[in-house]
Amino acid sequence: MSINKRLGVESLLVTLLFTLGFMAWNVVQGMLLTLNHVPEMNNDSSVTMLQSEVAFGSITRWDTTSILIAAVGFLLLVAAYYGLRSGIQRWTQRS
Repeated sequence: MSINKRLGVESLLVTLLFTLGFMAWNVVQGMLLTLNHVPEMNNDSSVTMLQSEVAFGSITRWDTTSILIAAVGFLLLVAAYYGLRSGIQRWTQRS
């Protein structure tokens, strides 16, 4: 079985754009949630309590295992897209 290079590059680019779009959506969603947040103002509210109501980002520990899992997941998405596109291409050529 030969590998179609153009389809392989397309698979990488589509998966990369999908991943970047997912990350961008998370950023936009966080910005909208932060923008529309209305804090509760009580008489006993303090600055520390107000700061803890809105979280800015998350703490992610990127160790070797996390990077390996992310890379394998990315490659599985590329392989799934490549398999789907090559299957569709073969099916349309038969018809």
